[in-house]
Amino acid sequence: MKQTEVPGNSIRPKVRVALVGAGSRTTSFLHYFSQHTSEGEIVALSDIIPEKGRLLARIYGVNAEVFDNTEKMVQQVKPDMIFICTPDYAHVETAVTALKAKIHVFCEKPMATTLEDCDTIINAAKKSPAVFYLGFNLRHDPVHETMHELIASGRLGKITTIEANEYYYGGKTYFRRWNRLQKFGGGLWITKACHDFDLLNWMAGAEPQTVYATANLSHYHSKPKAAKQCRKCELQYECPDYYDVFDTQSEEKGGLWREFRLTSEKFGKEPSDLCLFTSDKDTFDNGIAVVTYKNDIRTTYTVNVLASRSSREMRVIGTDGMAEADMEKGTIECTERHSKRKYTYDLSEMMKSGHGGSDDRMIKDFLHTCHTGKKPKSSWAEGRLAVEVALAARESCSTGKVIKF
Repeated sequence: MKQTEVPGNSIRPKVRVALVGAGSRTTSFLHYFSQHTSEGEIVALSDIIPEKGRLLARIYGVNAEVFDNTEKMVQQVKPDMIFICTPDYAHVETAVTALKAKIHVFCEKPMATTLEDCDTIINAAKKSPAVFYLGFNLRHDPVHETMHELIASGRLGKITTIEANEYYYGGKTYFRRWNRLQKFGGGLWITKACHDFDLLNWMAGAEPQTVYATANLSHYHSKPKAAKQCRKCELQYECPDYYDVFDTQSEEKGGLWREFRLTSEKFGKEPSDLCLFTSDKDTFDNGIAVVTYKNDIRTTYTVNVLASRSSREMRVIGTDGMAEADMEKGTIECTERHSKRKYTYDLSEMMKSGHGGSDDRMIKDFLHTCHTGKKPKSSWAEGRLAVEVALAARESCSTGKVIKF
C-alpha cells in the first residue's frame, strides 16, 4: 500500500482498489473513492464487457486500467483489495482468485447462490491472510444499528417477535434485469431477501430453527399487445411501467449514461428497457416468510415490489417494551410496556447518503477492518447463514412444507 500524509504528520496507507463488475452497484464504490481520494485509489476495473468499465471510469473521472479478465487484472495490477459487484452466481470465482492472491475481498451480498459456492469461498478465506468482508449494508444504517443496540441492551426485555417488512417501488426493475432468473441470482429470496434474512438472524441472535414461506408472481405476467422492449411497444403511452432507454433529461451525466446502457446492449447484454411483463422470469413479486429461532423468537418478513413507496419497517416486541422502525423516515418509536412511556430516536440526519447512509459507513468499516485486522462486522459465517435461510424459504415455497434446520 502507498503511504500518504494526513493532518498531524501521521501516515496511513492509501490502498489500491480494483472493482470487478461494471454495473449499477459498482457506481456506489466509484462515487465513494472519487470523493475520498485519500482513502483509496481505484487502479483497475474488470468486466466481460470492458467498454462498460471504460465508460464508468469516464463518468467518475477515474484513471484506471480496464480488463476483460479478472485473473489477468490480479496478476498485472496486484491491487490491495477487490470489490466484487458481479451478478450473484459469479461471486465465487473472483473471491477465490483474490483470496488465493492474498488480496482483501469486499463481496456484495449475497455471498453466493448455493451453499456449495459459499463453502468454496469459506475454504479459500480460511487459508488466506486476507480479509473476506460480506457487504450487508443494512447492518450499517443508523436505524438498524440502533434497533440492534436496543435489543442487545435489554431495554425491551426478552424479545418475543420481530416483524420486518420491505416495500419496494423500485423493485419492479428486477423483472427487466438478470435478478429475475434463478440461474443468475437464485431468485428474489436470495438476491433480494438475503439482506433481510441477515437482519433477522442478527436481531434474533440465535440459530434459525424453521422456515416457512409463501410467494407468488401476482402482477408481472405477460399481457396482450405488450412488446419485448418498451421502445417498440404500442402500449408505451398508457403503460405506467414504460421506461425510456434514450432519456437523458433526468440524468445528471446525461448522454454518458445513455451511452452506457446502449453499450451493454451492443455487446450482447439484454436491453435495459426489457418489458416487465413479457420478460421470462422464474421468481415472484410478493412473498412472506416466517422464521423461528432456537431462543424462542418468532419472526416474519414480507417483501413486496408492487408497493407505491419504498421503505423497510421493523417492529420488535419484548416483554418490557416494543420498538417500531421506519427506514424511510429514519425513526424508531419506542413504547414501554407497563408505564406506556414513549420516546423516539430521530436518525434522519444521518441517513442522507446511499442506502440510508449505510454505504459510506460500510466502506469505511471495511477499510478499517483491512487496516487494523479487526473482525469484520459481517463475513463468511453471516453470509452463508443468510443464504441457507433464503434457500430454505425457496424450498418451502416450492414444496409447501416447513423446512427444519
